[in-house]
Amino acid sequence: MSRILSFLMPLFLCGFVVAQDNAKDTIAKKFVYHYSVNNEALSSIDRSMLSEHPLGENIARKIHLLQDYYTYIEPPSPTSPGQKTIVVKPNIYNSLLKLNRYYKQQVKKGTISIESATRELNHFLDVGLSIVSDETGSFEAELRKAKSPDQIISVFSMVDLK
Repeated sequence: MSRILSFLMPLFLCGFVVAQDNAKDTIAKKFVYHYSVNNEALSSIDRSMLSEHPLGENIARKIHLLQDYYTYIEPPSPTSPGQKTIVVKPNIYNSLLKLNRYYKQQVKKGTISIESATRELNHFLDVGLSIVSDETGSFEAELRKAKSPDQIISVFSMVDLK
């Protein structure tokens, strides 16, 4: 009996340590991308093309640029007579639009200050603008799991822009 116990005890402890390490990896999971927001493209956007945004002109410019980067219009063809708007990386694009609506609602309700909403949304838009041409499969998989704005915020908070 003691031989069996002495044999199984190290296996049990080894499995426990591996499980602990895996739990730490999921908590500290980070996505690292390069910061690549084109400030020249932001400043070259004509003000007449922008819509009013409660969080300021800079956020409106970034949302306009986000739309330019993530969507394009496919012209009509003989089999499809109407134009189609195609979204590249729809999980990221739709999540950022959901966060935009969320922060506008929270500012309107007064549950968050304009400054903190602007700061947080600005960071998340920077992430979206920076990763448009990167490989983001695992990041998009995490976004697919996130349904509520709070979950989306936690996924975007795992991104580290260098």
